[in-house]
Amino acid sequence: MLNIINKAQKTLFGRLLLIFLVTASSILIVLSFSLKMATKDGESRRSKFAALFGNHAAYIISDIGTPPDITRAKTVAEASHIQIMISGPELLWKSSQEITNPNNIKKRKTIHQHEIHNDLTFTMGRYQNQHFFIIKKQNYTYYLTGLRPFVREDGHLWAWAALFFCGFILYLSYRAVNWLIEPLKQIKQGAQRIEKGELSYRIHCKRNDEIGEITNAVNSMATELEKMLEAKRQLLLAISHELRTPLTRAKVGIEFVDNPQIKQSLHEDLAELDHLINELLEAERLNEKHNALHIVSIDINALIKTIKDETPDPKKLIRTHLSESLATLSGDPLRLTLLIKNLIGNGLKYGNEKPLDITCVKKESILTIIFEDQGDGIDEQHLAHITEPFYRADNARQRQTGGYGLGLYLCKLITEAHNGQLSISSTLKKGTRITVTLPLRQLN
Repeated sequence: MLNIINKAQKTLFGRLLLIFLVTASSILIVLSFSLKMATKDGESRRSKFAALFGNHAAYIISDIGTPPDITRAKTVAEASHIQIMISGPELLWKSSQEITNPNNIKKRKTIHQHEIHNDLTFTMGRYQNQHFFIIKKQNYTYYLTGLRPFVREDGHLWAWAALFFCGFILYLSYRAVNWLIEPLKQIKQGAQRIEKGELSYRIHCKRNDEIGEITNAVNSMATELEKMLEAKRQLLLAISHELRTPLTRAKVGIEFVDNPQIKQSLHEDLAELDHLINELLEAERLNEKHNALHIVSIDINALIKTIKDETPDPKKLIRTHLSESLATLSGDPLRLTLLIKNLIGNGLKYGNEKPLDITCVKKESILTIIFEDQGDGIDEQHLAHITEPFYRADNARQRQTGGYGLGLYLCKLITEAHNGQLSISSTLKKGTRITVTLPLRQLN
């Protein structure tokens, strides 16, 4: 038996079952004990009281007389502190108008004549909260009431005590269950932090049941993810750095190519490869937790106008809507320039040669920059993944339809590095809106 209990204590189901069993047993014990105390000696007191009052009632009836003397009956009622009603041939007398009529009294139990008095018949009766001794002698019936109840005077106190202890037991059960599932809240918080990229976070739990096993599994998963992503990051960095040397040699070698068309094509390919390497390295720099931004005061209007003027746009498709009341932004100018350039480039590339609108809005201490094109839009299934590295909505991966899937990923990292948010909404055949929100924080 002890072995079974010990095994049950090591499982979540077993612990919950034990808590419910203890709770139910405790409530039953409290209710049984309270009921017993509230009615303690009730039956014995009832029998003793009935016998005692039966003998006393015989003297009362004898004192009143048969036929009854109403004056004497009134005196006996006042002296004995009881209420008396007498019915008989052409007689119905009550010592108090609060006594109901005989027809309303429900008879419950008859006490045989030989138990009390040979010439009297005793019957128990009740009407609402009143208890009656009904004594019949010859042609008259005497009703005596005003007796004290058979339940203890402090019975209601035991009822309230029972409710209190039942509530207290339920509270203890609640605390026990809450203690039992408390690690689940920690697991939830830990999973949310890991989901946000805090792969070094570990959940602390010293339990040895199923919850402890789940905690260890989540920690192990985070460790493996951290190792896998770190290995991937190191591989990308190594490849990026190793490509620098052959890329430089290739640039030198291009100068010996005589065909201008081939030379130009090779220059474009190498420039694209160089841009890809730079984006990879910049993304990894922004992923470093201790990498500090070079914060300075930036005139956001002037920055957007400068980038617009430097962007090749022969058809003048870029339209800016800037508020002159915008406050200066505290941020890293090189990275914010890269952010705006990438988003303008995306808007022009996918805008189907239609205008790209750039709007700046300041609300309280938040700056919002909106880039809205009028292109084909992005399918809803891709929106949740479009800012992931190397993800592209176009599975064909053609150079004419897009890059390598690092642009929006880099924009997201830059925005988050400035404690901001980047959100994307799109409608097919109507266009895409990219919203960047940045806090107008003070210089450190």
